[in-house]
Order: sequence, then C-alpha cells, then structure tokens
Amino acid sequence: MRVEQRGGGLRQRKSETRPYTERTLTVTSKLERFTLKARAEPHTRFTSLMGMLFDPEGLRESFERQNGRKAPGVDGVRKDDYAVGLDARLEDLSARIRRLGYRPLPVRRTYIPKGDGRYRPLGVPSFEDRLVQDRLSRILQAIWEPEFRDCSFGFRPGRSAHDALRRVAEVITNGRTQWFVEADIKGFFDHLSHSHLMEFLEHRIGDPNLLRIVRRFLKAGIMEDGAFTASEEGAPQGGLVSPVLSNIYLHYVLDLWFEKRFAGMCTGRAYLIRYADDYVACFEHEGDARAFLTKMTARLAQFDLEVEPSKTALLRFGSDQLGRTRAETSEPRTFSFLGFTHYVGKSRTGRFVVGRKTDGKRVRKKLALLNERLRGLRAQGGRAMVAYLIRHLRGHIQYYGVSGNSRGVSGYLYAATGLLFKWLNRRSQRRSLTWKRFYAVIKPMLPTARIIHDLYPVPWWKTQAGSRMV
Repeated sequence: MRVEQRGGGLRQRKSETRPYTERTLTVTSKLERFTLKARAEPHTRFTSLMGMLFDPEGLRESFERQNGRKAPGVDGVRKDDYAVGLDARLEDLSARIRRLGYRPLPVRRTYIPKGDGRYRPLGVPSFEDRLVQDRLSRILQAIWEPEFRDCSFGFRPGRSAHDALRRVAEVITNGRTQWFVEADIKGFFDHLSHSHLMEFLEHRIGDPNLLRIVRRFLKAGIMEDGAFTASEEGAPQGGLVSPVLSNIYLHYVLDLWFEKRFAGMCTGRAYLIRYADDYVACFEHEGDARAFLTKMTARLAQFDLEVEPSKTALLRFGSDQLGRTRAETSEPRTFSFLGFTHYVGKSRTGRFVVGRKTDGKRVRKKLALLNERLRGLRAQGGRAMVAYLIRHLRGHIQYYGVSGNSRGVSGYLYAATGLLFKWLNRRSQRRSLTWKRFYAVIKPMLPTARIIHDLYPVPWWKTQAGSRMV
C-alpha cells in the first residue's frame, strides 16, 4: 500500500503574517493526524515521508524546541548564532534535505563523570543536525508509538521512570509473582547493529530517501581531540534521534519476542518492564525465570547484543519472602532498578509491599559529583553555590521523592547541606560562617524533603468486581 504524504496536506504553505504559535499548532496537528493514521493502519509501509522532514515550518518548530544553553557541536554554532538570518538558513536546510545534499557532521565526543571515577561518553551533534534529528525523531515516534508495547516506558510521551517503577510494584504485588530477573544490556548504545536497525525500520518505512538520511546519521562518525572515527555500530548517546531508534531496536528484539513468543510458553504469569536498555522480568515460577535467563541471552546474541553480567541476576522476590528472615535464606533479598533499591517491605497492617530506597551507589556518586561542583563554584561566590544547590535538591526530590523513601531523601538533603556548609567556609582562609548563622539564614532557603510520587498500587483485593472499596 502506498501512502502519499505530499498530497495529504502534510506540507503547509508559507505565511509570513501568521504568528509562530499558530504555525506551531498547525505543524503539531499534522503530526497528531499522522499518528492517528499510523494507529489506524498498523501494517502500512509509508513510502513518502521526506515532505514531512524538509517542511520549513516543521524545521522552524524544531528550532524553537531547542535549548539555547546546550553545548555546541563540532561547528561551534549555538542557537543564538543560528537565529541570525533564520529564515534563509531554514530554507537552505530544507532545500538540501529535499535534494539529498544534506550530510550530518560528526558528533563531538565528550565525557561526563559517573561519580565513581569512570566517565560516560556522549555525542554532541551540531546545531543544524539537532534540528533534523528532532524532526526525524518526531516522525519515527509518530509511526511507532501506536505499535510500541505497554511494557516499554523509556523515552515515550506520557510515560516516565516513575510509571515503570509503579508497574513493577503492581506486577509483584497484584500479579503475585515470586521470581525476579534484573538485566542490563552491555554497552547497548555503543553496540547497536546498524544493519539490524535498518531492517527494523523497513518494516514500516518504504521511503528510501528517509532511510538514507537515517543511515547518514548512523555513519556520521565521531570527532574527538581533532581525530575522526568512523561509526560502524552504535548510536551515540546525546543524539536526539538515538532514543527512538533504541526503542525501535528493542521493540523487535525484546518486547515483541517476550510478549508474543516467550510469555506464551511460560507455565505461570510472566511480565516484562523495560526502561531504555534497563529491564526487569517477573515470573510466577522459578523454571520460567531460569528459562528466560537462558533464552534471553541467546535472543540478544542473535542481534549482536549481550547482557552485562554484573547487572544481571535471578532472585526470589515476592510476598512469600515476607515471613522469611535473612538467616533462613542465602538468596539476595533486594534488587536495583532505575536508581532505587527494592526490598521486601511490610505495611502498617502487616501486608506485603514493595519497599524502595535510594540506591546507595547512586547516592555516593551524586554526592561526589555535587562536592566537585560546589568546589568549582567557590570563585563565583556564595550566592551561586546556594542557587545551584537549590536547583540540585529540587531535581533530586522530584525524582527520588517516592512513597517509602522519605528517609532516603532526608538523608541526601542532610549530606548535601553539609557539603554546602563546608565549601562556603572554604572560600577564604578564614572561617566565615557558623552553623547557627547557616541555619538562620541559608537553611530556610533550601527545599525540604517531601514525597512527590505515590507508587503504591491498589491491592488486588480492592479491585475485585463488586467491591465497594474501588
């Protein structure tokens, strides 16, 4: 089936008089209509998508979506620089994409500290590549979003890490699973196979020109210390199109395989929860969990992937563990997922709950990074240090402020406050701040610990038909 996008009203005539907000609503509504079309026709291969990619107004919307404070790529161009003569720049970019004269620049390799002495590599694309990647990612998202499975939570609109955590608690509590597999793919973004990815994209995209643009992004290469390195595999973390490409890859490799094939062979309940390349699987029976470990390893190997041994484990975790003490079993009783350590907990009424606390390794890493950051801000003065810590703590509370983790959040705020006090007093050789003055002047400015997200699921016995407690 041929789906023509050019004649379907997906390109909009230029208008210099309409305000930007009106143009944005029009462009957004086009993508929404396109998503509805992809949802209504799940087996359609779209053969004419380039019109949506080089639409000047769509590129303008992508320009407005960019953060002007982002680091520049190899070309050194920032948003303010690109805004000079924006209309002419966008028209030229659109024309180059249309005639396939557009070629992405290599991404600039940079590293961010993990807090444990190691560094995570990131790829910083040029600003113009950001615009095209943003537009391309929205097109791909519109096609595959209706097809993605409910077990996938990462980099999807309307879904978050807290939704994944809530689903884990719901599966273990209400699904009454007793066996748990935590897994992580080793260097997923670095070892993603280009050939397999292009095969997956061809399931829904029949436009050879759009596929050529995707291939050019994958093969753009990396620039590090003035040396160019070709990209034979992987999708650099930091690229705007990398998240949706990774979701498409794992959608076919893992999600569909688990739900359509493996879960049907299990003797009991089986669930998968995935956030990007981190995922967990819950099972009712031990045999199913062990079979998953074996078959999952073989499945990933078929697509040039492998699990990280240090982050992959099988353990018994569920309501049956509630009455067992640590001395009665040698098995681990906790697992880590999305920055939280999960443990067997008990409610005030004595019922089983999935307890959560901030992962200890994550806390130590964050405090080490915060310590270095506050140390570097001494030259900018105490106001800059306090302002940064306020933003840092708000972000920490927003993510880690989940039900059952009040002690973990309070402990982190206490340690972070101590770091601020230490570096405020090391701006000079003379100690200038006492604890009494610190608590009187600065402490009231800092946010306080609170719970933002309620992740406790409604118990299964409250959701039965006819129950008055629903």
